Amino acid sequence: MDVVDEIKRRVDLVEFIGRTTRLQKSGRNFRGLCPFHTEKTPSFYVFTDRATWRCFGSCGEGGDLFSFVQKRDSVEFKDALRELAREAGVELSAGSSERRSKVDRLASAMAAAVTYYEQRLAGPEGEAARAYLTDKRGIRPDTIAAFHVGWAPDDWRGLRGYLHGRGYSDEDMIGAGLLVEPENGREPYDRFRGRVIIPISDERGRFVAMGGRGTQGEEPKYLNSPQTELFDKGRTLFGLYGAADTIRAAGTVVVVEGYMDVIGPWQAGFANVVATMGTSLTENHAALLKRFARRVVLAMDPDAAGLAAAERAGGLFLGLDSPENMARSARSADALAGKAELDLRVAPLPAGQDPDEVARDDPEAWERAIQDAVPFAEFLLSRIIGAQPPESPLEARRLVDRMAPVLQAVRDPVERAMYVQRVARRLQVNEDAVIERIRGSLGGRARATAIAPGNPLSPEGLLLSLVLRNPHLRVELRGYPPNLFGEARGRETFARWLQGEDFEAGDDDDPVCAYARSLLARRLPPLSEEDARAAVMTKIREITRERVAQHHAAVTEELAEAEKRLGANAVAVYSREMWEGTDPGADGRELAETTLED
Repeated sequence: MDVVDEIKRRVDLVEFIGRTTRLQKSGRNFRGLCPFHTEKTPSFYVFTDRATWRCFGSCGEGGDLFSFVQKRDSVEFKDALRELAREAGVELSAGSSERRSKVDRLASAMAAAVTYYEQRLAGPEGEAARAYLTDKRGIRPDTIAAFHVGWAPDDWRGLRGYLHGRGYSDEDMIGAGLLVEPENGREPYDRFRGRVIIPISDERGRFVAMGGRGTQGEEPKYLNSPQTELFDKGRTLFGLYGAADTIRAAGTVVVVEGYMDVIGPWQAGFANVVATMGTSLTENHAALLKRFARRVVLAMDPDAAGLAAAERAGGLFLGLDSPENMARSARSADALAGKAELDLRVAPLPAGQDPDEVARDDPEAWERAIQDAVPFAEFLLSRIIGAQPPESPLEARRLVDRMAPVLQAVRDPVERAMYVQRVARRLQVNEDAVIERIRGSLGGRARATAIAPGNPLSPEGLLLSLVLRNPHLRVELRGYPPNLFGEARGRETFARWLQGEDFEAGDDDDPVCAYARSLLARRLPPLSEEDARAAVMTKIREITRERVAQHHAAVTEELAEAEKRLGANAVAVYSREMWEGTDPGADGRELAETTLED
């Protein structure tokens, strides 16, 4: 059920269950008190890699996201589906069942096509393709079988005729991306011809697309399925289904860029490798990988484009040609990894060698590269510094200036301090000197404070920074009062934003405009409209919860003072009297009302 899968992709199980019961990290999982029975010792676990939960205490309940809502709210599946669809921002319609049926049929057609291409490879017409795979590419027969590799003969309608004979229509095949529909009204024809076929499955093992590799120098070298209702390359990772168990066991997933860079390491015994397909690593990829492992290693030739074939919103940008692009890469990686709570690392490979070559020709070098992978920002800093220490103070200053934007991009002050320490050690200078030089190179007090610990945005400041960037939220937030913000400047900014004021064009002497512009200048991760809405609502909930907590703390302190003044049970007696309808008198009435309200 694709709508169910979509909801599971969008809703973080730990965060969702954490609203009901407090969870704490326990190894790779999370643990807390079971919300379904009374216990003093935590026996309730959430398994992030499998997106499931289980109580090992007396109730023994367990399941997935939907079963949690069903158990918590005592509702049927359809009710849980409606609630979670609202939570995830997924639209349910009367046609959803029809669409699921259509997607299932497209997947069935894709699976039949995989069988067709496998048969063609095994038959007489696949002899040359088999020789290409085994002799030229060094792929063993068992590897070919494991990845369901096939051959598309140089026939314009061979697959079309085969699938027609099995009851599939042209509409089915076009919808799955297997046929091309000419604009001139002629009959559709096979998309893949004269190519080795590498099927692509989703994380559940369902075939969703194909990649076709030319064997005679054809252009493009790889021809991939288009985006369809079945296939979204920004959400799909080649090889994940077959690698899932190994990834869980290793606690590490290696990300490469091409099909052969997955197949080669697999054949060499390294089965925890997946590939992007013509796109950067996206937020959706990161959320998917989080279910299997938190340590993500990008294996790449640092002198090649590597994993930056396409730049997209919410995706990883990888530019190594200048300090500015490196800083942009660092910000992109910091946002991507931070949102998905991943440990994002880089394993630089020998220049000019791809993962396929390294894993098969030198397995020990591959293992060392993955084991010794460094954090993303550290990789960028090392690339700027180079292998040799600077020969003069002037060169050291220039290196620090080049590294300043990268260090600024690291939002976590502890992580940033660690990198400053390592940079100082590599340059053989004092840490304070590096910090001062970085502040000076950023130019101006506002940018210097961005790298100084102790200057994080407050929750209200972060909320304002988010809403200022997302004017599409004005209608939805119009019902919220300005006193949502505790600071008068924040209230005024919010009220004027609701009225559509352009702060960028405002008066420089207007403190509200200056404040708004300072918030707009803060670096935040790129968010889609839907993600921005979710982030804003989350921050509003945090602020209102904090407001309630402050009120509760104040009331608790007030009641404690009253207990000291009037006696240990006085507040309880007054409260009980009022609850039972008796007026406790002027002295006790306010205390009783405060207690009952709290």
